[in-house]
Amino acid sequence: MPPREAAPAKDRSAQLVAIKNLFAREGLRGEFVYRTLREAIIRGVLPEGQRIQDRLLALELGVSRTPVREALQRLEAEGFLKNVPRLGLIVAEITPQEIEDIYIIRIALEGVAARLAAQRASAGDIEILSSLNEGIARATHSRDVQQLTTLNREFHQAIYQAARNASLAELLNRLHYAVQRFRQSTLSIPERAQEALEEHEQLVAAIRDRDAERAEAIARAHKEKAMRARLALYHRQAAPVG
Repeated sequence: MPPREAAPAKDRSAQLVAIKNLFAREGLRGEFVYRTLREAIIRGVLPEGQRIQDRLLALELGVSRTPVREALQRLEAEGFLKNVPRLGLIVAEITPQEIEDIYIIRIALEGVAARLAAQRASAGDIEILSSLNEGIARATHSRDVQQLTTLNREFHQAIYQAARNASLAELLNRLHYAVQRFRQSTLSIPERAQEALEEHEQLVAAIRDRDAERAEAIARAHKEKAMRARLALYHRQAAPVG
């Protein structure tokens, strides 16, 4: 995918400060620099291929270089940044292979989470899943992509909660942050949003029926279709205009 054009320095600084203030208000003092930079990459404020300079970022955010360096180390470990000889850290570019690699892992782990949820979910867990999917249905019909994306995230987190496996939930949450780098949600495609809604309904039914095998199969197929939609989005965005 062609790298995004870097924003003018003044615009970039203003956007970074706005994101920083958002997280600072939430009381995330310990890691607001990390969250600010991660969000800046997700939003394209720090575009793909851009060189990252800790001194400049520290100046723009009004912090010392130490928390910036710590944040950059985390972002490199998570794949948001990469170290290039003679250039240093740059914002990592997204490739079809990376998309496929991440989704292969998600397909497997989401299947495990659904299987465990079918075995371990409480009646309250199932009610939460059903309620969230009702909200997803309303957002799908009104084509509110932002609300749809938020509720979809909450739906999958509710499955992780129902699975009662903290290590699995942590792994899946890390993968979620990795997928955020792809920016545009697959649920922005109306037909995919409707399809995903129906898949969620099937998944809730399988969990309610305590059918672990069916729940796992539905969850895996759900993420396989999401991967195909994501790759289609990538190629659509990478296609030359005109």
